[in-house]
Amino acid sequence: MSNIYLRNITNHFQDVRLISLASWPAAREISPRDRGGPYMVTQEGYDPADLKVVADEFVLGRSGKWLSLRHFFQMSTPERRAEFVFGTVAEVMAMMRDLPTKVEIIRPGAAPESSAPAPEQDEMAAAFQAGKAQPPGAAS
Repeated sequence: MSNIYLRNITNHFQDVRLISLASWPAAREISPRDRGGPYMVTQEGYDPADLKVVADEFVLGRSGKWLSLRHFFQMSTPERRAEFVFGTVAEVMAMMRDLPTKVEIIRPGAAPESSAPAPEQDEMAAAFQAGKAQPPGAAS
């Protein structure tokens, strides 16, 4: 992640990246799901409340709140799936349309080490990385 062009994250749809999880083996279990789905919504930038201005990557949840990707991968797959996986682009657009102007970020405390699998052993993480490697707008 290059810090040159990063800024505080926003709730504006033009600042996010839609990541297809179509290669995830559990993708077919998501319903409804469109042709390229399921999806995650991500954004690189800074937490507006972070006085140290540390660059990070965030994932947007159904709650309308953002979570650092490093905290996301410490969650169990069912928790991730329930809050952060969207079946269709229409679902993402409807949720984003209703977001407030001010960003809300989930800031877990010093969480203990999770028993969740390391990202390289996790099928969802592998699908996320594969989707992220595709250029924006690429069909799955």
